[in-house]
Amino acid sequence: MDAVSGEWTTEELREFEECISSKSWRMHHLYQILPEEGAVMVPFTLRPEQAQFMRERHTRNFVPKARKLGMSTFIVLDYLDTCIFTPNTLCAHIDKKEADAKDKLHIARMAWEAGPRHPDPALAELWRWIQEENPLVKDNGGCLEWANGSSQSADVSFTGGTPQRLHVSEYGPIAAQKPAKAAEIKRGSINAVPLTGIIDIETTMEGGRFGECYALFKLSLEGAGREMTALDWRLHFFSWVNHPSYALPGRVPQRAETARYFEGLRETHGIEVSPERQAWYEVKRREQGEDMFQQFPTVVEECDRHVVAGQIYPEMTRLRAAGRVREYVPEVGLPLYTFWDLGSSDNTAGWLVQPAGKDVNWLDWAAGEGKGAAGVAGVIRAWERAHGPVAGHYLPHDAEITDKGSGKTYRQQLIDAGIPSQMIHVVPRTPDVWVGINELRKILPHSWFHLRTDMEQHSETGAKLPSGVGRLEGYRRMPQTSSGVLRDAPLHDLCSHTADAARTFAEARAAGFIRGGGGGRVGGAGVGVKVTAGYGGSRGKIRN
Repeated sequence: MDAVSGEWTTEELREFEECISSKSWRMHHLYQILPEEGAVMVPFTLRPEQAQFMRERHTRNFVPKARKLGMSTFIVLDYLDTCIFTPNTLCAHIDKKEADAKDKLHIARMAWEAGPRHPDPALAELWRWIQEENPLVKDNGGCLEWANGSSQSADVSFTGGTPQRLHVSEYGPIAAQKPAKAAEIKRGSINAVPLTGIIDIETTMEGGRFGECYALFKLSLEGAGREMTALDWRLHFFSWVNHPSYALPGRVPQRAETARYFEGLRETHGIEVSPERQAWYEVKRREQGEDMFQQFPTVVEECDRHVVAGQIYPEMTRLRAAGRVREYVPEVGLPLYTFWDLGSSDNTAGWLVQPAGKDVNWLDWAAGEGKGAAGVAGVIRAWERAHGPVAGHYLPHDAEITDKGSGKTYRQQLIDAGIPSQMIHVVPRTPDVWVGINELRKILPHSWFHLRTDMEQHSETGAKLPSGVGRLEGYRRMPQTSSGVLRDAPLHDLCSHTADAARTFAEARAAGFIRGGGGGRVGGAGVGVKVTAGYGGSRGKIRN
């Protein structure tokens, strides 16, 4: 105050104090952003959705969102404001990639640096005073720290300290693609925020009805309209409908299905959408397909749709409908094999398969985090106790790559874990992943999946995770990028390791490595295997 008191009148000082002490005034007037299209900073103006979120914000907030509504930008600037005007406050941003997290912090950095160049001379002078009173003392790319002891950081996780503000962006994609990371965020970062702190999760709803993000979404959905404690999650849903850019002026929708969709919205939800916005939705949905409900939901119910857009194995849906996911007795006297995908260092999946002439019996499945070769060996031994001897174990080509940590290949680590070397086979790499996918597509119509392969898993925090069959159903192509680029490649997520393990079988069989005996399908009930928790698979207790 001393820096300006000699230059301002008493009335100006009084007005200044009123303004600067109001967070609402600061958020409406003080900050600048770089617009979506443009290279010059402009004053930040709250959109109606941002202003509503600011009014209705709770201590725990879940925001399933349509793209480009500016929720991340608002939260970043709100955290910047908190750091500037509240001493000793720790604010943190988490995103799925380090670069994405740092991009958010860059929004705060640009707003801070642009302050003294505000187009309003009075606000520019105010910014010069702010920066003199509370200078930035640290900027290392991932953290901004001020002289008042407050800081704003960004990374793929948060450890250490007690954040008073925590922003988790795109928790849905994190949970779908990196379930262990999502569990770590829930168990560690979210639990680090005190009762009086604020958590903001804003995300597109990727991943279906499973995982850590979906569990929090359901909590927030169930709490709607109820009296809330500080630990309850409040749902804030913002549709695409009011976004200023989501319209095609002068255009009207052409398709009958578009008319039916918006008529249904009008009858069920009372939502009136202008023709030019309907036209935008129609064109965008032709481009996005079923991803539209995930990326641009109109009503919150669409966030809960069980849709697999870009499904790679639609045969799985037909298999389930045909009753080929069921209990059955495996063929007597035909050999069993295991097939694996090693994934990254913390993701592995495997199938126990019995080729039976034209048919293929998928008897068991396992998926786990961080177990390594010893964990795989443990699953193999459990399967042998439950189902009998296994004739061979098939690994993908990267099993021959030397691990930097141990200095051994995965194959050698498996041998060290007690699996006989003559039983281990490495399947050569197929140059094009779609060749292996097409081989598996040929096999699936003749496949039978035992019910134990369709049992859900649970994460360490209790969130539901899909079964082996569910992961084959959920295996899909990469969605379109925000720039409109289509990528004809499978999405690397929770489902991909299980699908890749199944592809190892298809590629091994196509290469002539597998010999399956004759015999047809044996139906009916009989001796089965009781599944118990472990490495996501079964530990065989035979039951009648």
